[in-house]
Amino acid sequence: MWQPIADPETSRRCWSVIEEIERCLVELLSSPQDSGLVRNPSLAGGESGLALFFAYLGAARQGSVDAAGHALEALGRGVEGLADQHLPPALYYGFCGIGWVIEHLTRELFEGDDALASEVDEALRELFLGTRDMPPYELIGGLSGFGTYLVERLPHPDAAELLSRVFDLLERSAEESEAGITWYTRPEWLVQWQREKMPRGCYNLGVAHGVPGVVGFLAAAQREGVRDPRVAHLLEGAVRWLLDQRLPRAEESVFPAFMCPGEEPEPTRTAWCYGDLGVAAVLLSAARSSGRQDWEREALAMARLAARRPAEATRVVDTTLCHGTAGLAHLFNRLFQATGNLAMKEAALAWYKRTLDMRRPGEEFAGFLNWVSPEPGQGSWKGERGFLTGIAGVGLSLLAAVAEVEPVWDRVLLVSVPSSMRTS
Repeated sequence: MWQPIADPETSRRCWSVIEEIERCLVELLSSPQDSGLVRNPSLAGGESGLALFFAYLGAARQGSVDAAGHALEALGRGVEGLADQHLPPALYYGFCGIGWVIEHLTRELFEGDDALASEVDEALRELFLGTRDMPPYELIGGLSGFGTYLVERLPHPDAAELLSRVFDLLERSAEESEAGITWYTRPEWLVQWQREKMPRGCYNLGVAHGVPGVVGFLAAAQREGVRDPRVAHLLEGAVRWLLDQRLPRAEESVFPAFMCPGEEPEPTRTAWCYGDLGVAAVLLSAARSSGRQDWEREALAMARLAARRPAEATRVVDTTLCHGTAGLAHLFNRLFQATGNLAMKEAALAWYKRTLDMRRPGEEFAGFLNWVSPEPGQGSWKGERGFLTGIAGVGLSLLAAVAEVEPVWDRVLLVSVPSSMRTS
């Protein structure tokens, strides 16, 4: 059972901020079409992500009609986007993400129509039949993301059929050696500044865009009862390769963000998208789905190191779910709920309090601004409404600290670790 971990004073502060986020998002949701607000149906930054926040807020309030109504309104906007916008297949920025939210909310919190996601299935089927180039393997915009949508759609027969195609493509694109199994990130899949730095491509070690995302997807498929023998084979090989990439000194981080052939790897920040805590969470998920206590020990050792790391060493500058304080708070909370480890609880509470302290009361977007950096050394502060880098994600993280409703929305982050083998 999910346990609220906030003390009374922190809980009061969390609820005050959650209510401010709610007011802000209701205002944005109800703004007229000519307000200048770009309509965006996506999971990462648009209405589908808002639907998650309102739905879990309604559940935390034990069936709040207003919150549920806003959730359905936001979800309806996402469904409209499937029909009237040309969207990429991506989980976070495309039609698979809208399908994931539809499936998740009708599976967990609402009654729904199975036909709503059927056009997503058909679009994926057409993509697999028509594609000539190998899609990226990653979670945010590639095969692991498509598969994460399909796992959420199980046991629908279309999902099982299409998952088999995802495994085909992952197997075809994998590099297998004595070191294990991995996937290479082509230079054309990188953003410009990364391409300039890594013109030949790289091995990516972040959950969002790299091999750990494949690990998390395969673990989720295994946990949902997928019996394709390729799942266990790819998962074991990917974990073995991943663990072999640990840096010799782990003061700043255990894992780098990238491995480039012929270059020394560098430590990276602590976050979900890149860094040790995201890797620890997906590794624990893999350990639980595979019954591997050795992987669990590795995951907890990494998480303990991350918990001891001084805040300034994490390179966290904002409050986002993706790479900010709210994301670290939620990951430590999830790890505590899964293991009972008190160091995880203490770290979670510290990061929740830091999230609250970083708020700027009276400013737009409920006082939370995101540092938007198109490339290293450049950037600006910007308010965002969405799930991944906006206030909807911050609100969901804070809800997980104060409500008894398990935040299984984090299946889309691949960190929804089941509880077992609890240790103190």
